[in-house]
Amino acid sequence: MDDRLIEDAARIIAQGRNIIAFTGSGISAESGIPTFRDPGGIWDRFDPGEIGTTQGIIQFAMRNPERIREFLLDTVNIFEKAEPNPGHYGLAELEKMGILHSVITQNIDDLHSIAGNSRVLEVHGNLYRFRCMNCGRIEKHGREAVLERAKEILNSESFNSADLVKMMPICTCGGMMRIDVVMFGEAVQLLPESYGEARSCDVVIVLGTSGVVWPAAGVPYEAKQSNAKIIEINPNANAFNDITDVYIKAMSGEAMPRIIDLVNELK
Repeated sequence: MDDRLIEDAARIIAQGRNIIAFTGSGISAESGIPTFRDPGGIWDRFDPGEIGTTQGIIQFAMRNPERIREFLLDTVNIFEKAEPNPGHYGLAELEKMGILHSVITQNIDDLHSIAGNSRVLEVHGNLYRFRCMNCGRIEKHGREAVLERAKEILNSESFNSADLVKMMPICTCGGMMRIDVVMFGEAVQLLPESYGEARSCDVVIVLGTSGVVWPAAGVPYEAKQSNAKIIEINPNANAFNDITDVYIKAMSGEAMPRIIDLVNELK
């Protein structure tokens, strides 16, 4: 890492009055959750045209119950082991310092909230939140309870694809609930709120996103149009090179602790 760039980022953050963060799958990958698109990710093992929609995953499960069980058990094990990394905790620390207003994330793993951020806008939903398909009611369940229930069902010797519905809670209205995550063809969540946050901020910290998933990827551009400074931390490539003020080619968990230390010195 370039020390000068770390110092530049810390100086911008220390001078910021209304900072937001915009995060993608790269920060979760540092916690052991494979990205969707990279080698070994979900779309490397499964056709998104098959399981990228609610109807598609149901049909796939009916045709391939053992394969869907193997996939879901693997997924449960990954999310069960995943914990926030220093990148997540760095954002939580900035909130405690009173300078980070919100986190806008494309991730569904709840790691920002677990790390301690209180205002998290999850544009692609949350794996531990459920929405009633009848009345629209939304409720969030504990991570441990959701994953334990899933393991219990998936490890049953008599498992079949119809058992997947048992993983979903029943709403107080009696309706069936589904996981409140955005599937292909569905509208992203909280987009007006996220764009509003971007237009009113003066600094955006971009962490671990490829910048190719729209309309969520428009957040930094909305901020730049309002003259916000853009800091990007990404070990792979500068996804927003046309608007970035400071680009640090590093993992979030490596760069954020150093930046936080300097911000503490400057505040």
